[in-house]
Amino acid sequence: MHRRIRLTPLVIWFVLGVPIIGAPVRTVAPQSLSTPDSSRAIAGAPTLDSLARLLAERFTTGAAAAFDSVYTDPLGRRVMHAAAERKTQRVSEPARVVWTRGNTAVLLFTPTVGGGQGRGLSSGGDETNTVRRLSGFYEAARIDGEWRLGRQVPIDSGSFIRAQRIHVALDPGHDTHIVDTLDIAIGAPSGFAARLNNHAQITRLSLDGRDVPHQLAGGVLWFASTARPRARLVIEYAIAEDERASTDSTAANGPPAYGALENTDGWLPFFGYDSGNDFAQITVTVTIPAAYRLTTSIPQTEHVANGIRTVRGESIHPQFILSLIYDKDWRVTTTTIGNFRFESFITPTFHFTHDSLASIITREYRLLTPRFGDPQPPSRYLAVVESRVLKGAGFTVRMNNAVVAGDNVTRLDEPTLGPSAAFVHEVAHGWTMDASGPAANFLQEGWATYCESLLLRELYGPAAEQAVWERIRTSYFGGQDRAGFQGGFEGRQSLLGDPDNGRIHYYKGSWIFHMLEHVLGASVFDRGMRTFVAHAGYGPNGYQQLIADMSLAAGHDVGPFIMPWLTEKYVPDVDARVEGRSVIVTQSQPTRSYDLPLDVELHTSAGVVRRSVHITGRADTIDVSASGTVSDARVDPDHHFLVRRHWGDSARFVLRAPEAKKVELTGNFLAQPLAATRDGDLWTVSLFLPEGRYVYIWRVDGTTTPDELALRDAERMPGNVEARAGVLVVRPVRRLPEHDQH
Repeated sequence: MHRRIRLTPLVIWFVLGVPIIGAPVRTVAPQSLSTPDSSRAIAGAPTLDSLARLLAERFTTGAAAAFDSVYTDPLGRRVMHAAAERKTQRVSEPARVVWTRGNTAVLLFTPTVGGGQGRGLSSGGDETNTVRRLSGFYEAARIDGEWRLGRQVPIDSGSFIRAQRIHVALDPGHDTHIVDTLDIAIGAPSGFAARLNNHAQITRLSLDGRDVPHQLAGGVLWFASTARPRARLVIEYAIAEDERASTDSTAANGPPAYGALENTDGWLPFFGYDSGNDFAQITVTVTIPAAYRLTTSIPQTEHVANGIRTVRGESIHPQFILSLIYDKDWRVTTTTIGNFRFESFITPTFHFTHDSLASIITREYRLLTPRFGDPQPPSRYLAVVESRVLKGAGFTVRMNNAVVAGDNVTRLDEPTLGPSAAFVHEVAHGWTMDASGPAANFLQEGWATYCESLLLRELYGPAAEQAVWERIRTSYFGGQDRAGFQGGFEGRQSLLGDPDNGRIHYYKGSWIFHMLEHVLGASVFDRGMRTFVAHAGYGPNGYQQLIADMSLAAGHDVGPFIMPWLTEKYVPDVDARVEGRSVIVTQSQPTRSYDLPLDVELHTSAGVVRRSVHITGRADTIDVSASGTVSDARVDPDHHFLVRRHWGDSARFVLRAPEAKKVELTGNFLAQPLAATRDGDLWTVSLFLPEGRYVYIWRVDGTTTPDELALRDAERMPGNVEARAGVLVVRPVRRLPEHDQH
């Protein structure tokens, strides 16, 4: 449905901590943020107009500290700070006063970062997305005689987009002309605003048949209006050809062979990537020269006449912001699978055939549908699209009803090192991709990653499923991936604290689904998910609705279990120690306690026994007087929960590399490469690690082993000292020093 940034198609990147899968990138939309703390010294101005000028001046010419003195939204601050640090151009007119009443007002602040660097589709989309957390409505209040800026107001407050009827004249190599007719509701006195590509050239905008003045700046289209429960908005505009297409695929000054208007280009009006108020019934009609094939990313039909191909798409359920992808060399094939239509748009050189893709889709639907119902009912369409705009990428993203891959797909899954299953992940998005609101990406990315584990178990057995959770756990706590992205979310980030499509949603978010299934049992979990999926796209569909649906299925409130996983930066730090005839189970994370029904493994003179404890506070006690002498106790021995581990062992990694001058160990558990010590032809790294499964790859003389070679090594000779990559399993042999526990 929605696309993130471009991603490099390295299979092992996902193993080491970077998800190379993409997914509904409903990643962004201003959230309602708290009014600044009155105890802080926030600069003001004597009038609203002077406050509007001050805000623009501090943004465009001031240092970060000067901007912060008048502006307190933390997400918006990051935008300005990053631009100031990179010395990127910052442009803004004074904020517009769009509503006042007494001592309160609403300002529209529409800054741009990086403006003036091109007129094409993607540069305008980049500008819109860069300032999406900064550009929008803000409260202002008169306090002690001065006007001061308050909280950011969600751009969709009281407003809705109910339907869109879109006509697109697409002529590759030339500007794209669009007429969009929207059924909307306007609920706020500050008028109607929506995000739109900052380089859209609007030629006409009418509301209920009357032309109205408007502005497009900072990626926000706005016009004044009174509240209206129903209104018809018509926008006619053009956007310059996407320079990516003309650069990547133009031959001999002719039109490009392929290209795309992607959803994150913001080529259609929308509120935000996690709004929920812009899910609409969509019809789109696109004309393009008949030499091209085109997908609208929703169910479609087409016909050709007089050298023009006309494609008409119609959403089966509420959607938002489409993608249009086109290619002269596609072969389009259609198959019926069960009760839905599968269509592929791929070139003859694509690595996988239509039939091979249909086979894995069929298997996935047969596994998931009996448990969780039809995806986005009544969805009856799925497409796989090769987008050659995505250079070198594998299966990276879901756009509406389409799974989209780049031009260099080599694997559907990776069962050895990861394991991971990028294609399965993208298909699975169909069940939750209409989630909205704060932490929407937990419901999207976390769910799709959880589904990977289910299908990997189906394909390769329970050990593969368990390896998925070990890999995700290690990456959550862990180190640095091959792109240099720093891992280790513990203590740094919460799910609700990352409203964008950050990697924490894949890791911690997927564990929430995994843990819920364990705590509630599969039948209750499945019933709750079927209810949640059934109302996808029809009204609120955020984490609050998931909690309500799961609570209804369970017969009790599951909120106390779920909420800490969303709000806290720390996962449970649970330990068990023997004290005489008791085992004391404690959780010592620095903030709130978790609700945890745990197993505790007791090592006694008579053998190993299991006891259960439901800890909700800082400590609980297990009476072990009837269990004989207890030597030690270990929490959650089967790794059902994402918790810190206090037991592990020393680990030794060995590589034979007689010609090497320098060898380093890399892995998803390391923040930085570790230098190996040479002993003859062998290079070794030794360290203590908590119990778990660790994927490692060697870097020799500054070069990391190429992905496919590393995978072949791991598959051909697991554990061999000649292999450049592998897996090391650490058992809970001893209690670790505090600094080695995670």
